Amino acid sequence: MILTDQEIAKLVKEKNIIENYVKENLQAVSYDVSASNIIQIFNRVQGTIDLRSKESIALANKEVCMDYGYKIMPGEYIIVKTKEKFNMPHNLTGHIRPRTTFTRLGLILSDQHINPTFLGHLYLGLLNATPNAVEIFPELIIGQIVFERIDGIVSDDRLYKNKKNAKYQNENKFISPAINEEIGFDVREQYEKIIKKLAGE
Repeated sequence: MILTDQEIAKLVKEKNIIENYVKENLQAVSYDVSASNIIQIFNRVQGTIDLRSKESIALANKEVCMDYGYKIMPGEYIIVKTKEKFNMPHNLTGHIRPRTTFTRLGLILSDQHINPTFLGHLYLGLLNATPNAVEIFPELIIGQIVFERIDGIVSDDRLYKNKKNAKYQNENKFISPAINEEIGFDVREQYEKIIKKLAGE
């Protein structure tokens, strides 16, 4: 069941599900999400980014403070930290949806699912699909979150706060992703072991 404005406002008051809440951002069945003054931009690096290596991935982007705005160049993809911090109860999930206005302007916001018991800021991808530079700035509404109540009870060990690989829990500063964390072991290490075994070492 998707929550209405009244239900969202009640949970903000009782459960603090949205920090930095602004009443004017509340819509009929959603809440408008805004940009903070922090973004991640992508560097052009030599060689290839190895998705199994956190160190390699970390070279691909850097944090930028955009107190006075930031011009997104044509074809550029950035990651925007939300001003809001979310505190999801065990019986609630959320879905980030794009703004209609942004879609019509050629700014494409990444969809994102928010797990029950997630706590932290969101880092949302924003692509300038236009042939023009577009300037964004802090407090700009970049998308909306739709809250949905869960029917039933989630297994305790599958709640996001209890998962061993919940790497974005309590995220306040950008955490570089790494594919090897998702599959539970270091792929490069396993690959090297196989090569050595085949070579008879």
